[in-house]
Amino acid sequence: MPTIRIVLATSLVCLLGTGLPSFGQTRDGVGQAFGQPARDTSALDPTTGLAALSGRVLRGDTGAAVKRAIVRLAGQDTRDRRTVQTDDNGRYQFTDLQAGRYTVTVSKAGFITLAYGQKHPRQPALPIQVDAGRPLVNVNIALPRGSVITGYVVDEDGEPMTRALVQVLRYVYRQGLRQIEPAGTDQTDDRGQYRVFDLEPGEYFVSVTLPRRRGGVGASGPGGRGARGGRGGRGGGGFFGAFDVEDPNATGLAPSYYPGVTMLREAVPLTLGLSQEMAGVNFAAQLVRMARVGGMVFGPDGSPARGTQVLLTSSEVMGRRSGSTLAGRVDRDGYFEVTNVPPGSYTVQALSGRGRRDSEPVFASLKIAVDGQDITDLTMMLRHGAEISGMLTFDGTQLPDPSDLERLLVTTSPINPTPFEQRGGSNAGVEPDGSFALSDIGGGPRLIRMNRLPDGLQLKAVYLEGRDVIDAPRDFAAGQSIAGVTLVLTDQITELAGMVHDDRGDAVTEFTVIAFPTDERLWQPQSRHIMASRPDQNAQYRMRGLPPGDYLLSVVEVVQQGEWFDPRLLADLRRRAARVTLRDGEHKSLNLGLEAPR
Repeated sequence: MPTIRIVLATSLVCLLGTGLPSFGQTRDGVGQAFGQPARDTSALDPTTGLAALSGRVLRGDTGAAVKRAIVRLAGQDTRDRRTVQTDDNGRYQFTDLQAGRYTVTVSKAGFITLAYGQKHPRQPALPIQVDAGRPLVNVNIALPRGSVITGYVVDEDGEPMTRALVQVLRYVYRQGLRQIEPAGTDQTDDRGQYRVFDLEPGEYFVSVTLPRRRGGVGASGPGGRGARGGRGGRGGGGFFGAFDVEDPNATGLAPSYYPGVTMLREAVPLTLGLSQEMAGVNFAAQLVRMARVGGMVFGPDGSPARGTQVLLTSSEVMGRRSGSTLAGRVDRDGYFEVTNVPPGSYTVQALSGRGRRDSEPVFASLKIAVDGQDITDLTMMLRHGAEISGMLTFDGTQLPDPSDLERLLVTTSPINPTPFEQRGGSNAGVEPDGSFALSDIGGGPRLIRMNRLPDGLQLKAVYLEGRDVIDAPRDFAAGQSIAGVTLVLTDQITELAGMVHDDRGDAVTEFTVIAFPTDERLWQPQSRHIMASRPDQNAQYRMRGLPPGDYLLSVVEVVQQGEWFDPRLLADLRRRAARVTLRDGEHKSLNLGLEAPR
């Protein structure tokens, strides 16, 4: 949990306190603070209303220019996305900009990727307000060198493990969920040594898996093909490969974590500082009993589902890390088998037909626990997904342009995305009469949402069976068909804005403002009622599109992107937070101060 500075009421006397380095700002030779970019009033262009933004990229340790760094500009009020490269003096420039808010991000191999104004690489970027006809200069960013973790990996006999995949993992927030993902990877050399670089400061776990092996009895790495067994089905990708898949006591080297354990919950985290090299992270891979997982998969008509892909996903390691998912495929008789499965809890999923023009997707899933014993009698029946249909209605002051409605997509957003869903889900367009029909909806709790909404419109309500379920995840049963769903759009969009100041009344920008509802039932992933905003260079924060309701506002010093959906953080923030009520279409200003440390 980050160190927190909590908002009090606007009139309270507060103090800004921070002991962290400001990564994303530098100081030039004459002492001008680059944290507050200057406006070049001598170069105003009132005739076109367009502006420019420029600056330099420098090394955080020496102040030397960083040439050929990649600088990305992203508009928050527009869809403007641009990329340029710094010159030999570390300079970059964007021209012909519309007025609005932008973020600037810089990356180069060997350095930490940072956005302008960040105090920590994973906190939200500082928005930069660009005014019409006003060039903005000295938007400078200092890049620190990345940190390093290095060590040796050995097998159960203490022998070096060569060509093993080492991953340095960290927790991140995706769609409001805390997941483990790789931050860097390397392959061990002939001495079993690895070196992972370009790491941000933070907390990490180190894991090792063996490389993919092709051919051989029972040998398979992640995604590889194992030996045929059981009913002759094709072996799926195991983790490390057992010595003999027919042996009921087959063992293999499981994915392991520092300091030499097989479960992530037992791993020891490593805290890495800024530009630090941490050596001596040595450990041994662990030998465990492996199992085979297999069974039959049938299509909706009861016939063998030949060619269907089957995935086993670890319930402990949800995210994008290599080795957390094992793959198999159904043979001509309807049988599948995945070999060399370490102990643990898994979700088994089967999917067929996605991406084929001549067939509709069908799928099935179930949960299993593996304890070293073979499981070869699973039965899975593929089903069509659920279907919903209904109408789009409008509740506002001015009807939207018909061309805007043609772009809209109706979709469902899973609360806990599966590997199949991370590859892309289903959606449906809106017909000219406002009707829609969405099919192939997978299982698990989901929210009904709309994509490609133009600026000035947002989803206000979702009525299903007479009840507004816009914030209530629903579990759709396979083959279920629901009609009469009503989606309500509105142009009555709220806006909350203001300034953040210290006890002297001076504007401050080194914080993130978090708004969250007083109703704890809405503290959930992807909640529409939770937003965060970094104040721009003028200390102005802005939140647009919060649903009407009662809110709490707090300011945190360092927070990860998406961490504001974590109920533990919100519970800590609510104790001394400012309160505000928003009504339909209301624009409200609320200035925030910072609590004095005690």
